[in-house]
Amino acid sequence: MDARVGKTKEKQDNLKRSLVMSVVLHILLIGLIIIGSLVTVVKLGGGGEEGTVIDAVMVDPGAIVEQYNQTQQQQNSAKQAAKERKEQEQKQDAELREKQEQEQKRLQKLEEERIKTERDSAEQKKEAEEQQKQALEAAKKAKEEQKIAEEAAAQAKAEKEKLIKEQAAEQQKTEAQAKKEAEATKAKAEAAKAETQAKEAKEKAAKEAKAKADKEAKAKADKEAKDAKAKADKAKAEAAKSASSVDDLLGDLTASGPSKQGGQAAAGSGGGKKSGASNADVDSYAGKVKAAIQSKFYDSESYRGRTCELQLKLAPDGLLVSITPKNSPTNDAALCDAAIRAAKLATMPKPPSRDVYDTFNKAGSTVVFKP
Repeated sequence: MDARVGKTKEKQDNLKRSLVMSVVLHILLIGLIIIGSLVTVVKLGGGGEEGTVIDAVMVDPGAIVEQYNQTQQQQNSAKQAAKERKEQEQKQDAELREKQEQEQKRLQKLEEERIKTERDSAEQKKEAEEQQKQALEAAKKAKEEQKIAEEAAAQAKAEKEKLIKEQAAEQQKTEAQAKKEAEATKAKAEAAKAETQAKEAKEKAAKEAKAKADKEAKAKADKEAKDAKAKADKAKAEAAKSASSVDDLLGDLTASGPSKQGGQAAAGSGGGKKSGASNADVDSYAGKVKAAIQSKFYDSESYRGRTCELQLKLAPDGLLVSITPKNSPTNDAALCDAAIRAAKLATMPKPPSRDVYDTFNKAGSTVVFKP
């Protein structure tokens, strides 16, 4: 900008010098013209050879006036030209000053914009650095939180697996204990049953021996009693060792009537004709009843190791009249309910004869459930 101002000033100085020189030259030219127009030499000769020549100067007033007017006009023209040049110079100076001011303002504005841009760039750079710093801190924090969450999840998983293992071990222990107790209870029940059978066999043998008064029959009865007692002792030993196996879904179906009726028949056989159904017929019918109930009992696995004794009564056509759990400390309420539902759903077989029905149903029949 300073170079441009210097060039403009030099241009103005050259213009002024040219103007001064032009005015000076015009003045000199006008002066010479005036002087040349004012002086006119006239040579006059006298008479004869001896005559003398007289030099005279003639002045033409019109020419002088005209010359003066031209000079004035030229001066006025020069003044007008000088005035116009001065006005033009002033106008140019004004325009130049205006341009200089505009240029100064433009440069100032550019400088301000540059400063603002630099300031904004610095602020943006600072803000970007701050954002980058915050982003790095956030990423670091997120990574730490993720690590903490992963550690917590791993710990929770380990604790869960430990708890599952402990629960499984506890469940296995409980199941083993329940199985052991069930087997012991079963062995005990079988021992009691064997004792009862031995006692019944002994009583039956004694009655038969007394009715027939036959020593050989009595010896045989003693032998059966002995065998039954041996069987009971063996059952007790097996109960002590908890080595007996699990029964079928339904245990033995025993009728209190057959043994008693059979005993009565045996007692009266010595005097003549035998009365009532045989044990084989009653046991056969009991097996059919057992199979009918068993066919409707679907979820025996969930009751494994439990026991329930039920007492039932049937109509002559095989219709179930009543079924109730016996008053036994070994009964499992859930198993009894399931067994009663299965019995009610089952279609009981019709007794083959009135004697079988009477013998089976006289004192009520006991059904033992041992899944």
